[in-house]
Amino acid sequence: MPHKRFEFQDLEEVDLELPAAGKLTDKTLFLSVLSQEQLWQVLEETGVVAAIRRRGYWPLQLETEFLTEKNHRFWLLWKNEKILHLRLHLSYFRLHRHPLMPAVKLLFIDWMQTRHVLHKRELHHLFPGQDVPGLGIFPQLALFLRRLVVLTQASGGFNMPEYFHDAVLFHRAFRFYDPLREAFFRALLRDLRRHGVRAISQALQTGRVRDRDGRLCEWRSAEMLSFTHEPYAEVVFDRRYEQAVRGLMRQFSFRIVPDENPASSPR
Repeated sequence: MPHKRFEFQDLEEVDLELPAAGKLTDKTLFLSVLSQEQLWQVLEETGVVAAIRRRGYWPLQLETEFLTEKNHRFWLLWKNEKILHLRLHLSYFRLHRHPLMPAVKLLFIDWMQTRHVLHKRELHHLFPGQDVPGLGIFPQLALFLRRLVVLTQASGGFNMPEYFHDAVLFHRAFRFYDPLREAFFRALLRDLRRHGVRAISQALQTGRVRDRDGRLCEWRSAEMLSFTHEPYAEVVFDRRYEQAVRGLMRQFSFRIVPDENPASSPR
């Protein structure tokens, strides 16, 4: 399978080899460090399995797939339904806004999806991109991902949220690398919080968020980072970063306009 190309904004993947001990030879080690049994154990230890079981899913089946040496994914299946799906990419990256920093080993969360197939609701209760509601297990998944970062000896992780509501989930531990993107996100929360996360995300997808001049505001994906290596966190998210974010937030003002064609718009 050809190497997947990712469209990063401010990060650049560099062609550095992972440690020799972590190279895949028999394609049995997830992220070069975990057997399938060990991966299941980490899912148990971080509470992911228990949380899913409490929602009525048992027994579960774990399946892994190795797309490339650095790009792996796994599923938890219940009666052939994908209940949890994660696609992860472990590699070295240069941070364009910090050119003096060395290439950093990071875990890229390329895709994360949970599906609560036993709790199907009306379409208007779903977030954009969902076919059924999510499981509501992000705290356990965040702990699981942090454990993977430690086990792979990475310095942190990042994702590129496709939707506004994805960014809201990740923002508990992650921040946008670009201060402008962070300011845009925080200003959306500041100005539109009363509408609720789902309504904001839907409004962004249907072109109903406007700035103070009436211009359309679109959601664009960008890197959100979280470091377990504190010296890197202190350099990237320093006082200047916070000052820049607060200053840029003053430039934004958002509102949601009425839906001109509610019958044809997703709810």
